[in-house]
Amino acid sequence: MNNRLKLLKEFIDKKGKITLKELEKEFPEVSSMTLRRDLQRMEENNDVIRIPGGAVSVDSFLREKEAEFSNRINYKAVEKVEIADKAAGLVEPNSCVFIDGGSTTTYFARALPDDNYYVLTNSVTIAETILNKVKPTVTLLGGDLKKNNFITVGKTCRDFIAGINIQTAVMTATGFVKDSGSFTCGSQSEAEVKRAVIEKADLVIMLLDSSKVNKKTPYTFATLLDVDYMVVDAEFPEDLKNSMISMGMKVY
Repeated sequence: MNNRLKLLKEFIDKKGKITLKELEKEFPEVSSMTLRRDLQRMEENNDVIRIPGGAVSVDSFLREKEAEFSNRINYKAVEKVEIADKAAGLVEPNSCVFIDGGSTTTYFARALPDDNYYVLTNSVTIAETILNKVKPTVTLLGGDLKKNNFITVGKTCRDFIAGINIQTAVMTATGFVKDSGSFTCGSQSEAEVKRAVIEKADLVIMLLDSSKVNKKTPYTFATLLDVDYMVVDAEFPEDLKNSMISMGMKVY
């Protein structure tokens, strides 16, 4: 990295987010065209993310996203640990397990015993969690990486799913609509991957804490008919739990 790019990186890292006009003011001796080329080179080096009219520091962006994920994973932490511990006992060693991206499934990945599991996931966070164990093997599905939650999506990811065998899929949802029995999430690309996984899995385990009940998000990826086991927390509505059991579903 030449000296100008080093100074640019230090300036952008300090500011977090910068406009081209601010760069032109800070580096008046450098032409606008050269600054644009510098930003392009810095993006290729994974130092910045270019946005219309400027750039965002990758270091700053990752710190912000890590803080957001930390907030999500710590919300309802007691309930999520309860769900994760119960779900971990439902998965047999030496089986092929897909672990969906999410805060509750991250707790599940932590709770999974250090045994011979074949773990598939589209979550960078979950792949990293499993890699901290000794015995499981982990495959991270390829695809387009979503910057807000570090999961892969898109056609490449779905094609990958089409070519693999999944014995057990451990899934989660952003919301559950009680009236329709629908599991939802906030992204169409995520919904497409979740659907593809559920279609391939022999057994589907849904992890759902009580805060998700009647929380509506735009995209439906499954219904109660697609799920074999529900794992819920102690605060989960009793009438809803009984309704699921009456459908022949196992609820833990």
